[in-house]
Amino acid sequence: MRRGTRRTLDGRDEIVYRVACPVCGQLGPAIPAEGKDEAAAVAEAVAAWNAMIARLRPLQT
Repeated sequence: MRRGTRRTLDGRDEIVYRVACPVCGQLGPAIPAEGKDEAAAVAEAVAAWNAMIARLRPLQT
């Protein structure tokens, strides 16, 4: 899990959470922490990572 900041279009800095792959370093979607506690933002970042991976590598049946 990585915590960072990014600048919004209106010039504000916002805190974002992203999952980073420990093998290749790929980053998942950035999830803004605004309006959420840290645990909720982390859980949302993990869910976004899992959804991204599921789209890239669908399960074989």
